[in-house]
Amino acid sequence: MIRFNEQEKIFHIQTQNSSYVLCISDFNALEHLYYGKKIPDDGIKYISNRQIYAHLAHESRENRAYSAAVVGMEIAPFNSGDIRTPSVVYDYNGCVDHNRLRYQSHKIYKGRKRIEGLPHSRESEETETLEIVLSDDEKTVEFTLFYTVYASVDVIARHQKIKNNGTMSLSIQKFSSMCLDFYGMDFDTVTLEGMYLYERAQVSRAPLSRGVFKNNSLTGTSSHNRNPFIALCAHNADEDQGDAYGFNLLYSGNFAEEVSVSHLGDTRLIAGIDDTGFAWTLKAGESLSSPEAVMTYSDQGLGGMSRNFHDHIRQNIIEKQFAFMPRPIVINSWEASYFTVTEEKVLALAESAKDCGIDTVVLDDGWFRPHDRKGLGDWRTDREKFPSGIKGLSQKVHAMGLKFGIWLEPEMVNDQSDFYKENPDCILATSKLPLISRYQYILDLTRDDIVQKIADRISEELQGAEIDYIKWDFNRYATEAGSYKTPQGEVYHRQMLGAYKLLAILKERLGNVLFETCSGGGGRFDLGMLYYSPQIWTSDNTDPYARVFIQNGTSYAYPVSAISCHFTRGDCTTGRTSSYDFRYRVAAFGSYGYELDLSEYSAEDKAAFKGYSESYRKDEDLNLSGDLYRLISPETNLFYAYMKVSKDKNKAQLTFLELNASGFIESTTLRLKGLDPEKAYKNAETGEVLYGATLMNVGIRINDLYRKKREDGYTVTFYAV
Repeated sequence: MIRFNEQEKIFHIQTQNSSYVLCISDFNALEHLYYGKKIPDDGIKYISNRQIYAHLAHESRENRAYSAAVVGMEIAPFNSGDIRTPSVVYDYNGCVDHNRLRYQSHKIYKGRKRIEGLPHSRESEETETLEIVLSDDEKTVEFTLFYTVYASVDVIARHQKIKNNGTMSLSIQKFSSMCLDFYGMDFDTVTLEGMYLYERAQVSRAPLSRGVFKNNSLTGTSSHNRNPFIALCAHNADEDQGDAYGFNLLYSGNFAEEVSVSHLGDTRLIAGIDDTGFAWTLKAGESLSSPEAVMTYSDQGLGGMSRNFHDHIRQNIIEKQFAFMPRPIVINSWEASYFTVTEEKVLALAESAKDCGIDTVVLDDGWFRPHDRKGLGDWRTDREKFPSGIKGLSQKVHAMGLKFGIWLEPEMVNDQSDFYKENPDCILATSKLPLISRYQYILDLTRDDIVQKIADRISEELQGAEIDYIKWDFNRYATEAGSYKTPQGEVYHRQMLGAYKLLAILKERLGNVLFETCSGGGGRFDLGMLYYSPQIWTSDNTDPYARVFIQNGTSYAYPVSAISCHFTRGDCTTGRTSSYDFRYRVAAFGSYGYELDLSEYSAEDKAAFKGYSESYRKDEDLNLSGDLYRLISPETNLFYAYMKVSKDKNKAQLTFLELNASGFIESTTLRLKGLDPEKAYKNAETGEVLYGATLMNVGIRINDLYRKKREDGYTVTFYAV
């Protein structure tokens, strides 16, 4: 709900449990007043800082009672009297003397506007938007700030648009999606740190100190190393209680989230495109929209914050046709055949897959080239290996009662390819001998002609094929990102716009196909990709012990249904061994599948796989629409435990995994979470019936969870009776 108090000039945005308050302040500035737990419509302008501080510039010629350097701001241009970290930097015709922004108008309406060319939260029946227009004193530069409210999930989506209303050029050097000020600095930052094979594996938490903390990526992607999620939480906040503010970007390229603490001890958070190397020119009448930032508040700690984001992503970001649909249980050809894959091998894999409860066979790399040094960009089926073509193979797989998927990497090209030879200027490069990675270059998707050529090639090759699933890969970072036809400062952002355009074109042409995106594993796991694909390959590291950390960290910002998890050999990356049951329990955390050469496994093994597939399907409803409660963090290095609970609280599932043996704390009790205290629950494993209040307050002894082998872990489902 959005209300405007005409007399007080206060905007009050309310969600189910939070309030966001801003106002038209002195000198028509747009001032931030409050964000946090829901409050009534009181006039709270009194909280604004009107203290006098030496050396700070002030608007009035008569007194020093208002300075942009100390009040909360909704947008903070550089060189405007605010000496803190700016959220936007620009100049008009080479001058920087028009940067103080004044309120001009606003409107409140149902629904929302699309952000042209960019992913954004989708409109729902409850969506409501506040739109505020500001401009400089000369009326040459206009900003429109958008606040779109999703009340039931406690989420506010923010972005802004800048327009050149003058006759000269407008040069933009920094253009953030949002700015948010807090009085005080009593926060910890929470970010998801990692690297290739350990993406988001470290949940990093540290108290704020004076200065600037930056969470960012300069790789051309959201990256393996950092994620565009950040949280600010109270020092005493944990999984279940305390103030927690979460922020994330619907963007898959270079991003930055800056948390700065001023000399007065106040906190500012800015999120958007990283400004390193960014420079964008708007001619007269042109405009530019920022990526969307989503934010949420919860007084139920980091767990409550996560569940808000999970609900918003499933309800309003992922395509509605896929968001709550059972996901394919896939088997991928890569582990079985690598580049030696053939039609005969795929059909044999499909035959084995039927015995394992698998419903989708995915043809990975190797269908159009013999190795990774050539062929990218051509997308022409190797007819010697696949005499029936993709169309014929897909029909044969469907005739076996299975679905068919295929691997693509449309944003890349090999220099040993016909496409590159035909289009020698088709890559991102700044030199005649550009740096190469994985024997490939990144196509220049800032150019519409390259986007269309690749879309046409792939569409032509897959025309008529019965494709149900596409794995979309992206296997290198951007370096020397220059274009023959695009201004240098615009390349990184235009490249991302081109990638989104290519995704949208192929999704439209290929019809009702489920896309799973990937980037050398989990190097582009972000909301921008989830707008186009309901799940993302989480990491190339499939060691289940490592995956516990990777998947747990990812769950802070993303729902488990978006986290693609596969049962594998288990020792692929680290060499550590693990039992089948342990591997299954880790892989069942998210959207389930297999990465195996099934020809190496016995009939008994395949029967076990079929049982796992059936178990996953039986409880998949909890993945698709349930609530996640983290009970024990794997960072304890002893145990990991979590629960999934249905929205009506009639079904819940506890998973408990031992990571390192310890006999010292086995008698410790594990208290469950998320149950209805008034309902009685039957333990499907033991038949015991206990009330939710008992399970959540008394709990279960850890040593009572070892019903079978300790190394297998333990899963039990509870049903309300």
